[in-house]
Amino acid sequence: MLLPAATHAATLNKTVEGMLGFSPPTGTTAKGSTTYYNLVASNAIDGSVKTTWNAGGENGNIELRFPSPVEINFIHISTNATPPRDIKYTIYGLVEGEWKKISEQVTQSLSATNTITPPIKVQQGTYDGIKVDALGGASWLAINEITLGINEPIDLKGQPLDSSAKLNWNPIKDAAKYKINYGTQSGKYSESITVTKDVDGNYVVPNLTNGTVYYFQVIAIINGAEMVISNEVAVTPNEPKTTEPTTPDNPSTGEPSNPSEPGTTNPGEPSTGEPTNPQSPSGNRAILVVTMTTGLEKEFDLSIKEVNDFIAWYEGKQAGSGSASYAINKHDNNKGPFSSRKDYMLYDRILTFEVSEYSK
Repeated sequence: MLLPAATHAATLNKTVEGMLGFSPPTGTTAKGSTTYYNLVASNAIDGSVKTTWNAGGENGNIELRFPSPVEINFIHISTNATPPRDIKYTIYGLVEGEWKKISEQVTQSLSATNTITPPIKVQQGTYDGIKVDALGGASWLAINEITLGINEPIDLKGQPLDSSAKLNWNPIKDAAKYKINYGTQSGKYSESITVTKDVDGNYVVPNLTNGTVYYFQVIAIINGAEMVISNEVAVTPNEPKTTEPTTPDNPSTGEPSNPSEPGTTNPGEPSTGEPTNPQSPSGNRAILVVTMTTGLEKEFDLSIKEVNDFIAWYEGKQAGSGSASYAINKHDNNKGPFSSRKDYMLYDRILTFEVSEYSK
């Protein structure tokens, strides 16, 4: 006969190798719906993924009751299965003596005899205990270890740019990737982008329509599971504002200059003080700064001809002709034993570029 077993946890309040969160607090009791032989429920909270609770059947549940309430928003399970198969989990939280469902039914595919599956997101709250109800599939249900924890929220901020939006958010511990959802309706996202953890503080979403309101949301992906969802922000991309030219002030009085006053130059008369033609380069070299859609800036010290060649390629590609990439020679930045080094710029990854001319 298989009897329920209630035991106390042995090694608690610490991390478990390969798993997220922490072991349940000291004093937690573990009770299995059924138990096979000596594979008791306490094995699931002893801090080791090498020991197992086995239900002795395909289905069952394990209850953990804490010595004091614990706030959580996820649990993590290490599972034992022979042969590998799918298992369905539903998580319940103990609130004022009653078990309350705090997760949807989650199906997880086991890939090996001992598998640390993705964490399971639960309704954030403070609970006196948790119950893991599981359907083990074609083999006996077993759990090696259970940890629990709480992930901090994502604070998302947005900034409008020309035909794009810049997003910033705080990094989430253990997140390897982030999913950016966005669209033109609040809460309904028609587009998504998956990015690495390295861009969490500075990502530019390109190819947006100026004047249109876009709604953005970011989700942290931890161990392959979508775990933390940000707040929603609204951003309206817009063209940069241009300043209308003003009449130069008289440097001595601050009043606008009158071309009819003595000592001033009448229109059409030659003057060494006239500004140069803005279409003509004012130097023979320039600093070209290219801002990528990721927010990364790349700087090059080039001749005016090289800058003009780059602009010609970009405008040609914008008009629908030319190659998808353009090679820029790094020149003095050619470090190491190389005959040449070139940076290949992809047209659709360029957000803006700036040219600062100088003479050498």
